Amino acid sequence: MPLLPSSFTSLYRLFLRTSSASVLHQSLAVRNIRALWRPIFSDAAHVIEKLQAKPCEREQELLRNWLRNWETQMDRTLSLLYASATSRGLPHKLTRNLSQLYYAEYDRMTSRRYPVWNAQLPKNSREYQIPVPDTTQKALNKEEKARQAQYLEDRAWNALSFAVKMAEGRDRLSLGRVVVKGKLWQT
Repeated sequence: MPLLPSSFTSLYRLFLRTSSASVLHQSLAVRNIRALWRPIFSDAAHVIEKLQAKPCEREQELLRNWLRNWETQMDRTLSLLYASATSRGLPHKLTRNLSQLYYAEYDRMTSRRYPVWNAQLPKNSREYQIPVPDTTQKALNKEEKARQAQYLEDRAWNALSFAVKMAEGRDRLSLGRVVVKGKLWQT
C-alpha cells in the first residue's frame, strides 16, 4: 500500500487540530466531530490510492476532478471550523449542534438490540425460530404506535438531511457524514 502524499496528511492533521479547537477541546465533542468527518477523509484517501495505482487516462481525469472539488470543500470546511474556534457565533453553534446530532444518532443506533448467535444452543433452539406475531389488539396498537414514531423520526432526519445537502451545495463545503458502526447486544 503506497503512502499518502504529505499534503493530504498535513491537511488531515490541520483538520484534527481545527476541529478540536472548534468545539473548545471538549473530549466528547472532539470525538463526535472527528467521527463525523472521518468517512470523508477516508473517501479521499481511497481516491488518492486509486490515482497512485495509475488507472486509465479517463478515470484518472475523473479522479483528479473529484479530488480538486474535495480540496475546495475541505478549504471551506476548515474556514468554517476556524471561524467556530475564534468566535462564539453561528459557526460555533453549528459545530456544537453537529456534534450533538452525531452523538444522538450514534446513541440511537448503538442502543438497538440485535440477536446474537450462541454456539452452546442446538440448531433447532427456540431462540432461532421466527416468532409467531402477536395479533392481540394491544400488540397491534403498540406496533402501529412504533411504526408512527419511526415514520416521524425518518421524516425529521430526511428534512435535516435535505437542509444539510442544500447548505453544502450552496457554500461548497462539507458538514460531515454519519456512519455508525453498531454494537451487537445480546437479547
